[in-house]
This record gives sequence, structure tokens and C-alpha cells, in this order.
Amino acid sequence: MNRKYLYIFLILLVLVGVLSYNYVYQDHKDIKNESATIKLNSQDLILMLTDDDLENDKLILDQVIEVTGVATDKAAQEMTLDFNVFIQLANPTKFPLNHTYTVKGRCIGYDDLLGEVKIDQAYILNPQNSNDDEK
Repeated sequence: MNRKYLYIFLILLVLVGVLSYNYVYQDHKDIKNESATIKLNSQDLILMLTDDDLENDKLILDQVIEVTGVATDKAAQEMTLDFNVFIQLANPTKFPLNHTYTVKGRCIGYDDLLGEVKIDQAYILNPQNSNDDEK
């Protein structure tokens, strides 16, 4: 009788272990191949995240979105659209400033301290190939 309960306990333990592992180590989102849930310009994105409507936040936060705006700042793997949307690019990309870009990435929230929307794992959908404008 004791062996029967031991086997049942071991089977349940293995089952809980497998389910826990699969829950904790889920596959990551493939931002590049996933379609955007919403497409906005940078000003509309700021307005949606700074209003007090929680339904707007659910549409945007931790979702793949497309944002369009003018590049106002850049670094190796970062860009800022219209001074208010900070984007961390998935790979280093050269692009000139003061051009309009559409970027697809995951919105991670609004930073009240800096007054910026944060987007990570982003890709530029319409890269400029002109190196003469680059600064």
C-alpha cells in the first residue's frame, strides 16, 4: 500500500515540475514577425498613456505596436521620436535624424519622471539608406 502512494506522489511531483518549468520558461514574443495590435503617431501614443483611461493602457502596454514620428535623437541602439518616445532597437541601425520613421516594438510603459514612452525590442520598418544625411 505504501509503494502505491509513493508512485502516485512521484508522478504528481514530476507533473507539477514539468508544468512549472513550461510556465516559467515560456517562449519570447517574436516582435519582428508578429503583427502590431495598434498603429499610432507619437503624439497619440503619449496622449493614450497619459490619460486616466485604463482601457487605453491595456491596448498598448506589453503589446506590439507601430509608432510613427520624427527621429530627434539617436545612439548605437536607441532612438527618440519627437522628443517623447524612447526606443531601444533590437539591433544597431544607422539612420539620419529629422526623418520620419515607423517603428514596431513592444511598449513597456510611460516614464513619468522623464516624460517619455518606453519601447523595446524595436525594428525600424522604413529605414533610410542615405548616409550623406547622417550626423
